[in-house]
Amino acid sequence: MEKGGSDGAPISIEELNKLRRVAERARKNVIKMLFYDQSIHVGSSLSSIEILTTLIFRYIRNHSNLVDKDWLILSKGHAAPALYAVLAEKGYINEDELWRIQDISGLLQGHPEIFIPGVDMSTGSLGQGLSFGIGVATGIKMSGGSGRVYVIMGDGEQDEGEVWEAMTHAVVRNLDNLIAFIEMNNFQLDGPTDEIKPKNFLPKVWEAVGWKVLSCDGHDFISISNAIDEALKAGKPAVIFANTVRGKGFPAIENTKKQRSSPDDARKSLLNA
Repeated sequence: MEKGGSDGAPISIEELNKLRRVAERARKNVIKMLFYDQSIHVGSSLSSIEILTTLIFRYIRNHSNLVDKDWLILSKGHAAPALYAVLAEKGYINEDELWRIQDISGLLQGHPEIFIPGVDMSTGSLGQGLSFGIGVATGIKMSGGSGRVYVIMGDGEQDEGEVWEAMTHAVVRNLDNLIAFIEMNNFQLDGPTDEIKPKNFLPKVWEAVGWKVLSCDGHDFISISNAIDEALKAGKPAVIFANTVRGKGFPAIENTKKQRSSPDDARKSLLNA
């Protein structure tokens, strides 16, 4: 098995600097993708960069046996550009593929597909990732496997009823190999979450249902790693509420409901980086 995970060890300065470099390149590449496709969801992608970088470079373990590998499910599938950019840094896909996103000649789709190396679930319809993750985590435990399942969701995604159905089932199944992230970037499709459907009560709901509830700064590698390490020791399903910024690092749309931008804005951002 490929070694992964911190095993509770503090993150070193060398590893921290590596993660920062990876995330910086991935962030720039997501913005650069706007030169080739202006329909991608840049806002949600940029809020996920550090979480994906931490998971893929520090925790995800690969194995040829499906019950011994770690699964990464990007339930908020519209953030696929971030996943692709980090997978390219890991060497799963060729960086040149990033510039052919959604091109008929390219590999990468607007949402993750399982034929893409490093993608464990085809996602896009919000609310389904947690249910799928519960099924995988259950299968792993029934087979005596060592694999873990990580699911990344958005805060707006919590409006989906399927999420509420799934969260109770995970507790009944005692899925201590399941960790969910909920990104709290405070925006959803139609505007600020506080104006559409407030989400500040969600941690209390997940805790009442029976999950281990944790929080982190979703752009700080130490904070993210500490939360994951605590989740791995929880002995039950764990959910991490990650405070993030929509469009992080891209001034044209940062901390707004805007998902998309123009090549001109991308060029300005990259020149000033």
